[in-house]
Amino acid sequence: MINLTAPWSCREGAGMGTLKGGLIAAACTILVVLAGPLSARAASTPATLRAEYTFDSITNDVTQDTSGNGHQLALTGNYSVTQGATSNAVRFAPVSMGSTATQADLNPGKRDFAVTVVFRIPTDTSQVNDTPNMAQKGFYNDAAQWKMQLEPKSAAIMCRFKGSMGAKLLTSSFTGVDDNTWHTATCWRKSGVLGVTVDGTATTSNANVGDISNSRPMQIGAKSLTSTSDQFSGDIDYMSLAVGQGATSLSVQGSH
Repeated sequence: MINLTAPWSCREGAGMGTLKGGLIAAACTILVVLAGPLSARAASTPATLRAEYTFDSITNDVTQDTSGNGHQLALTGNYSVTQGATSNAVRFAPVSMGSTATQADLNPGKRDFAVTVVFRIPTDTSQVNDTPNMAQKGFYNDAAQWKMQLEPKSAAIMCRFKGSMGAKLLTSSFTGVDDNTWHTATCWRKSGVLGVTVDGTATTSNANVGDISNSRPMQIGAKSLTSTSDQFSGDIDYMSLAVGQGATSLSVQGSH
């Protein structure tokens, strides 16, 4: 193993013998070669689920995180349990929401990530005057945020990505999700591409928003219990967050 903290420089010093200088140069070359793959491996860490909710078991207003990471989701307000696409779902109505405790591993940072929600909207949303929040971590004015919301006029899905390098809002080309049927939406980042996919139809943009990290909890269905503004009125059967290479496939996988 090469000692990365060796007290010599990667340059041949005054009076250094040819053999010694050659050995150091060779060692430095190895270090440079190793640095690339190590960085690449860090950037391409396989995806893991950071949080997953099926809503199949709710006890004392808490649904378990089936990813195994312990991010229990506390449900509050005027929610109810209803029949989902395959089993139980949660029906959100004014005013209600789900929220986790704040945990750093729910921040994607600079890595690939994906947020998937399986949902149903029972009524026409064209007269809704705000943008109902489906899932988010962070608020609009925070330094960083990821968010999935409904664009009600066309009943499309919007994804907002905000990080250390700026913000980007994407609206799905797929519209009309307010038709009382089940849909699957994913907000995702893969390398330098941001995307929103609804029922297999993807809308993408090349954009680098940088590091997405904040100290907020993760929320589902609304941003607060103090106002009906941005309340999602509909059913959610599944939600997951995956981070790492292959996050989109992993996030969607459990929704079927």
